[in-house]
Amino acid sequence: MRARFPGFLIVIMLLLVPLALGQDGNSVIEPYDEMMVNPDVNISFPPPVYVVRDSIDIRGTVNLPNILSFFVEFRPLVVDMMDSDVQAEEPWSPATQPQRSSVVDGILGTWNTMMARDGLHELRLNINSGDGPQYVRLSPIRVENNPPSFVEETIQTEVEEPPDPTVEPEPVEEALDDSPRVVAQVNSNVRSGDNTLYPVVGFLLEGKIAKVLGTSSRGTSWYFIELDNGVRGFIHPNIVRAEGDLSNLDLVAPPPLPPTPIPIPTAIPVVAPPAAPASGPNLVFGPIRMDPHPATCNETYTIHVTVQNNGNGDAGGFSVEVRDSRMGTGAGQATTQIGYPPVPAGQSRSAFGRITQNQHYEELHHVNLFLDIHNQVAETNEGDNHGATAAYVLRRGRC
Repeated sequence: MRARFPGFLIVIMLLLVPLALGQDGNSVIEPYDEMMVNPDVNISFPPPVYVVRDSIDIRGTVNLPNILSFFVEFRPLVVDMMDSDVQAEEPWSPATQPQRSSVVDGILGTWNTMMARDGLHELRLNINSGDGPQYVRLSPIRVENNPPSFVEETIQTEVEEPPDPTVEPEPVEEALDDSPRVVAQVNSNVRSGDNTLYPVVGFLLEGKIAKVLGTSSRGTSWYFIELDNGVRGFIHPNIVRAEGDLSNLDLVAPPPLPPTPIPIPTAIPVVAPPAAPASGPNLVFGPIRMDPHPATCNETYTIHVTVQNNGNGDAGGFSVEVRDSRMGTGAGQATTQIGYPPVPAGQSRSAFGRITQNQHYEELHHVNLFLDIHNQVAETNEGDNHGATAAYVLRRGRC
């Protein structure tokens, strides 16, 4: 006799199925909320966890009312994020030129990553509007201009079959190459900007050809080219021969000029340093921090400077001079001097000074620091007392 499955058991099983499914409700992962991204202020490219090198276009949107200017800046990312004090001391450096008009899903600027050391960084969109400053941060971004030696590019080549000697080849008409290009007249440097102050990023040997992508937007006539290995940079027009159609070249904005030493004013007496002793103190700069950063026109800011004695002898009292001026020209210089007490060997001292900058707002400024300005300390190395810098775009404020 065939057994029959009771119908009421089927009903009970159907009732238990949704209850069993409901037990796993806490494991459901909600989808990412795209509304978390502000459609009016954002960086859309590069995305987080992205590797960049050479020059890269940063894309996004800045579309706010009462916008005065904006730019993108960067700084190294401290891996140990539990140490927030160390991260806060890392200064921001400009990655792009300031812009004053809105951008919607377009290019916010071009970042020459050669200005950054290899490793993890974070980007920040710095917006100055009538409603006050606003920021959009993005991290991590990995800069890798010098990849490890074990990373090799795979070069694929095509193997062509030899022609049939019994078949007469058809005549080939040579197409006229009208693409813009330059031919090196001598062995030439390719630089990251349109000035010999910029670092060299590549070389174009005599007789070699490079593709022309544009010319400098500053009107210097330097060509923006691409080498065979993909490196892009600027080359002087007087050392190359231009060929092809150059009538519709794009204007390419070079990155900010690198910091240049500012001449010491004649009003400051400079004492010739004595001959460096074989042993004794050696003063070098430690962490530097501006507060606030960036500064605002006609408002005093504080700069905190740490000095380390890396020598094997004690250092007596000395001074650090701080100079804030417009980048490249040194115009509108504001200065202050910070006094330091003696620093024993192997120890450091921190002090601060105050500066009020009231010229060249909404332009890039450099803060240059000069250690032991009056040569009060006879050091084992007098050549490492200068060059510590910070950079920022001066906000308009009350100017």
